Amino acid sequence: MKFKNASILSAFLAVSAACSTTPPVETFPVDASPSEEVKKLEADIGTAVSQQVDVLSPENFEEARDALEDAKDSLADKDDARDVLAEVAVGRAYLKAAQGFANVSVENMKDVVDARAAALAAGAKTNFGSEFRKVDEDLRDVAENVEENDLDLLNKKRGDLQARYLELELRGIKRSNLATAEGLVNEAKRKDADKWAPRTLAIAEKSIRDAEAYIIAHRHDTAQIKVMADKALADAQHVVEITGSAKSGNKTTDEEAALRMEAANEAIRAKQAELAQKEALLNTTAAVAVSAQGALAAQQELDKKYADARAMFAENEAEVYRQGKAIVIRLRSLEFDTAEAQLKGSNFPVLAKVQNVIAEFPTSQVTVEGHTDSRGGKAINAKLSKARAEAVKSYFEANSTAEGAKFSAVGYDFQKPLADNKTESGRAQNRRVDIVIEPQSM
Repeated sequence: MKFKNASILSAFLAVSAACSTTPPVETFPVDASPSEEVKKLEADIGTAVSQQVDVLSPENFEEARDALEDAKDSLADKDDARDVLAEVAVGRAYLKAAQGFANVSVENMKDVVDARAAALAAGAKTNFGSEFRKVDEDLRDVAENVEENDLDLLNKKRGDLQARYLELELRGIKRSNLATAEGLVNEAKRKDADKWAPRTLAIAEKSIRDAEAYIIAHRHDTAQIKVMADKALADAQHVVEITGSAKSGNKTTDEEAALRMEAANEAIRAKQAELAQKEALLNTTAAVAVSAQGALAAQQELDKKYADARAMFAENEAEVYRQGKAIVIRLRSLEFDTAEAQLKGSNFPVLAKVQNVIAEFPTSQVTVEGHTDSRGGKAINAKLSKARAEAVKSYFEANSTAEGAKFSAVGYDFQKPLADNKTESGRAQNRRVDIVIEPQSM
């Protein structure tokens, strides 16, 4: 179940809220097998975990898992088949509700869900369990609010959650690629490598720093990361070997020490030649897969431009987040007089910052979205939201330095609320202008 617009989303929340105590339970046919249905529910719950439903709808998911455990206990105790099936039916009802709420969360913060999946793939949950659980706890708080028909906390926390998961992903990539090399260098230091093999130690430490710097700048370039991580590992192994050889040769002459250093340098050169050969092979392969490499480079550049855009705005000015390949700038400080669409002079500084972001994407499709609260009726708000979007679009067209950018304006009236229109704070959040920048090429 995928919610394509706010009206469907709102309808789902309204229905779900009405039956939030116990979701509708469907009974099984009289000939259903209790043991088979328990196995099916257990498998479906496992699938839901892989789809992150356990954190995107924690309360309903926990109820589903509790019902499964009750059914398994009843089955083990050889209770009446109808009792077992009734518990399975309750579990299925809560699992269905959890999947629905998870879809609502994905629809509203796909960037967070994708970032969490990336962190999981990078081993962050295993390697940084405590920190990963803290972010998950905050995500569960947000998801619990969604289960209570409240999207306010989701809107407030989305950017922070995405950034924290992305940081854990980065640390996971570093750990998986460099942990062994770092451990070997630390072992060499404990054996006084700074005394017995200082030059070899310096080479190994530099290789690790270079690989780490590359990972920070190009976390998705797995092929080149492997090349650099392999070099770091080889240099780390080398410093351990040289340290051991040097310590065991206390009575050697200067000539013998020089010969040993020469041999070590020759080994380094041989290893570098081997790595250069691997790199040449990778470059040949990259020439065949130029389209994929181009997409990777574009993704890396987009990652950087997105980070730069986020840093450009103060918290009270705008919120910047990713929506697939697009960058969305949600203007918080843009204000209009009631029922008016005329830009104010106070709006120009933040609009100038948006222009600077657009300038980073010379060929892009820029959509200005106008949104209102629900007061005043649909027809009036449709006209007002479009007029405000057009005013911002006209400003960009008159002042933009991105000659290849194409601008459009659309008014959504109150179709896409961020918060409850029944409160003043909620209405204030819903009255907004969003700028959606879709790069056409990098």
